[in-house]
This record gives sequence, structure tokens and C-alpha cells, in this order.
Amino acid sequence: MKILLSFLLTSLTYLPPSYRANITVRCLNEPKSVKLALKQSAAVFVGEVLQVRNGRNYHYLEARFRVESSWKGVEAEEVSVFTESESIAESPHYRVGQKYLVFAGTRDGKLFTGVCSRTKKVEYASGDLQQLGEGQKPKKKQE
Repeated sequence: MKILLSFLLTSLTYLPPSYRANITVRCLNEPKSVKLALKQSAAVFVGEVLQVRNGRNYHYLEARFRVESSWKGVEAEEVSVFTESESIAESPHYRVGQKYLVFAGTRDGKLFTGVCSRTKKVEYASGDLQQLGEGQKPKKKQE
């Protein structure tokens, strides 16, 4: 019995960490405050999802937004935000017709949200919106 218990305890230490554990470790470095998230993001805005579709080679999803207010990085009335399809279980679940407060970074010149993004539905973002203050209305027709 001691040998079996010893074997199990030893073998468990060699199992690779789960994907979710890896995400948790990565998210520990993400900003905890709205002010820091705003500073570290390439774009911060509130928008309504107009369309969600698969990107090239199905490696990512593209959500097209109608921008209502912007605090950083977006001046157009419409903008696309991408998220990796492999991380869709943990990334924001964009739904057509829903409004989101989006904190996006950039990758290859495109706006991206991911596993640790502060992005959330507007209905759950009242505290963040209060801290952000009044945003700017979009000025340009397309981005």
C-alpha cells in the first residue's frame, strides 16, 4: 500500500499543468485597476456587436462593433476586434446586438481581446464606466 501511494504521489508531480492553470498564471500579470488597464490597452471603447465571424483559416474570430463612446484608440463609428478561436472558452463571448466595454490590445496591427482582457458586457461594467468618466463620440465614418 505504501508503495502504491508513493508511486501515485510521485507520478502526479510529473503531470503537465492544465491549460486553465496556465491561463490563471498569465492573468496574474494583468492590470487590476481600470486606470492601469486603460493605460496598457491600445483601445478602450463601448460598442454594440454588429457581426461575429470566423477569421482567416479559422484561427480567430472577428467581432464588428458600432462604437458609441471611446476613451482611447478608436475614432471610427465601426471597428473590428479579434480574439483567438482556440481560447474562445475563456475569451469574451461576443453576441450580436449586445453592448460591451472593450479593452483591446494590438497584434499585427489589429485590435485583439483575449483570455485576460477586462472586456465585459456593459450591464456588468458600471463600476469601470464610472471610473473611466465620459468617453468621446466617434468622428470618422470607417476605420
